[in-house]
Amino acid sequence: MRIPRSLLAAAIISLCFPALALAEPSQADLDAVARQAFTQANVVGASVLVARGDRILLLKGYGVSDIGLEAPAKPDSVYHVVGPTLPFTGVAVMQLVERGKLSLDDDLAKYIPEFPTQGHHVTIRQLISDTSGMVDYHYRGDPLESTYRQPKAMDEVIALFADGQWVHDPGTQWDWSISNFQLLDQIIERVTGEPFADYMQQNLFAPAGATATTMCDNTSVIHGLSHSYESIGGRFSAATEDSGAVSYDNRFCSTVSDLFRVWRAVEQGKLIKPETLRMMTAAQGPGLKMTAADPDQHFGMAFTLGHEDSHRDVGQNGSLLGYSGSLYHFPADDLTVVVLTNTSGQNAKAIGSALARDVLGLPPNPAPPAQAAQPVLTDEPVSGDERSRIIGTYLLKVVDGGYHDSFAQYRRTYRVFDENGRLMIEALGGVPERLLKQKDGSFAIRSWTRAPVTFTPHDQNALTLRLTNSGLTLAGERVGPGDPRTFHAAPQAR
Repeated sequence: MRIPRSLLAAAIISLCFPALALAEPSQADLDAVARQAFTQANVVGASVLVARGDRILLLKGYGVSDIGLEAPAKPDSVYHVVGPTLPFTGVAVMQLVERGKLSLDDDLAKYIPEFPTQGHHVTIRQLISDTSGMVDYHYRGDPLESTYRQPKAMDEVIALFADGQWVHDPGTQWDWSISNFQLLDQIIERVTGEPFADYMQQNLFAPAGATATTMCDNTSVIHGLSHSYESIGGRFSAATEDSGAVSYDNRFCSTVSDLFRVWRAVEQGKLIKPETLRMMTAAQGPGLKMTAADPDQHFGMAFTLGHEDSHRDVGQNGSLLGYSGSLYHFPADDLTVVVLTNTSGQNAKAIGSALARDVLGLPPNPAPPAQAAQPVLTDEPVSGDERSRIIGTYLLKVVDGGYHDSFAQYRRTYRVFDENGRLMIEALGGVPERLLKQKDGSFAIRSWTRAPVTFTPHDQNALTLRLTNSGLTLAGERVGPGDPRTFHAAPQAR
């Protein structure tokens, strides 16, 4: 039997270049996948970009950038970027390594001698590979969250994580800590003698043609910036994270197209040497054991090294109050997927995964379980005696849901108090809310309708308060009365 040359050629191509043998999905197909993933992710607005090499397969906005104005999200909508810019910080560090300005084996103390290392020796290599063992200041609890609306100088930011116990000895284990990147920002400034944002603009963004990317904070007026939201109790609420409360040196505002341009400039050797990028995207030592849940996920230098089934990818994703971002590249498939959203949660990664799997010809991810209907809260009467028994100031710690080792140091102070016959609860630095008694004797808060708040008496007058907030279950003892003076005592003293 004679095989037609066309079929023989196709077979050879599929064997030698399996990525090229896949049928390219149409824009309409990718659009349908994006719409479904967008809906499942429960997102207000998103912009997505899918590219094979330099060829754009999909560039589109979904949902709205502002609910109140009903302004649609556009392909070029601007977002605070959380996650995808961190590898670019790593690229900036490696530029200085290539130029002989610093060495990966240099000690942190060489550049920031005032930083209290508590006897530990931390190298640039350990900072960029997230193996320094330093606590992530985001999980310092009261020292950060009770003052997050107060702008801070850099020395105040450093103090947030400098006084915490080391999570691990440097170089022994991998654990996510944004503190590493804050210190790298400072090192870049001290080595170059210029502000971090200026260095990034002149050495990464401008050379890549990223004209819509800028450092931003809450006071910036930025054309096309999407408003930020979070989902609370089945509805969307405005999310406000004061950009002056912690250093925003790691935070830029950008578009999916600009992030793609910077990534392509990195990948094509325009910003760092190809061998440098290969070193950054190769896991070594503790980075090989990034998570027990997925032994095939690793961490290199500022890059997460993940996969969709057997297709390896490199990139980063993240989320903070009001925004989510994801940028992943599949080297063997020459595929890049960038997603930015204006809604809290790791929704950008979920949308990006759905799009990547469609292009790669992989089966779709399982649909997320349908959300149960919001429970109907009751407001049972609470006697004066019961109110007086449970009011007080409580110091809580994480007992479940801590997904980074830094959470072992997380502490959060709450007070329960009586306000004109109404039982109230308030986190230090937070907004007071009603505690509503339910028929089963537990309590609830309207912003956390699925998470009961319970009080367990023991040892005479002792009480344990237990609650769940943002995926973390916290529990702790009553440490004093619920008066404002006790409650507002210096968090660092607890």
